[in-house]
Amino acid sequence: MHLRFDGLKDVEPVPRGRPCASVIESDVPVVVQHTRLDSRQAEFALLSTLAIAGDA
Repeated sequence: MHLRFDGLKDVEPVPRGRPCASVIESDVPVVVQHTRLDSRQAEFALLSTLAIAGDA
């Protein structure tokens, strides 16, 4: 599943220019890959991380 924060419905907007966090909850085991693209400058910055539960 691919979700974009700017495409979520019925939630408050993600604030621009301020640090924020996300919590992913699931009733089945999942691996989350979070990617952030900063497109404010001509030289794009891309950050990607993987989160795996400690008991996985």
